[in-house]
Amino acid sequence: MFKPDERVLDALLDYKFLLNRGYRRQQALRIIEERYRLTRVEKVFLYRSVFSDEDIRNRLAKKVLLNSIRNSKILVDGFNVLTVIRSAIRGETLIICEDTFVRDLSSAFQKIKLDDNYYRALEIFLSDLKDLSLTENNTILIVYDAPVSRSGILAGYTRELMKNHGIQGTALTVQKADKTVIEESGVIVSGDSYIISRALKICDIGGIIALRHASAKENIISIRRLIRERLKEFDAKTLSEGVKKIIKAPGNRDKRARERKRGQDYTK
Repeated sequence: MFKPDERVLDALLDYKFLLNRGYRRQQALRIIEERYRLTRVEKVFLYRSVFSDEDIRNRLAKKVLLNSIRNSKILVDGFNVLTVIRSAIRGETLIICEDTFVRDLSSAFQKIKLDDNYYRALEIFLSDLKDLSLTENNTILIVYDAPVSRSGILAGYTRELMKNHGIQGTALTVQKADKTVIEESGVIVSGDSYIISRALKICDIGGIIALRHASAKENIISIRRLIRERLKEFDAKTLSEGVKKIIKAPGNRDKRARERKRGQDYTK
């Protein structure tokens, strides 16, 4: 279970400030990492959950409401969706991010290894699709990454479950699930930032279902609430002056050029 302390909350505000000033995500993260001595988990937490105001507006403009998905082809980023539901039923940390998408932390550190919880997550996902009336007049395509071991078996089981539930559609494996759902025409279901940035229409059905089935509600973190609560303790002038000190700290100015060529991707 991950709980951000005051140091991480301060880092979150400073990271947000830098993003709104036009700093690139990984460049800003490296500055904040050095200042606050962030752990790997804390870096992933910030990178997955905090965005510039402009980025948030762009993401929300693509987001489709559940009740507006009718007569559509629904394109499911299979492992992304099942992983967040799996984290929910295991009682792991869920983050309601600034862009309103729900993400977990564990998937950033663990390779996908199919276990009983993935199959349980699949059963929950398909059952809830029917409960949410998303299988009526819609075709569902669930796409899995073929390089994941036993993904073909999971795809076959998915097709069988879909048939049993009377869900129109299919499941398949491809080399790159993100590329496939982006290139297809329809509403994409995923919380992956790479996909969101390239999608025309997207819906966080996986996140909605994850919140419904979270076994430990106390492990759900709302970033917007954290920011509101922390900002009550700071004024804009204090925040601005604090970040300027971070940027001007010895080493940061010289490192910024090099940082453009380095960095790890925490978006998926």
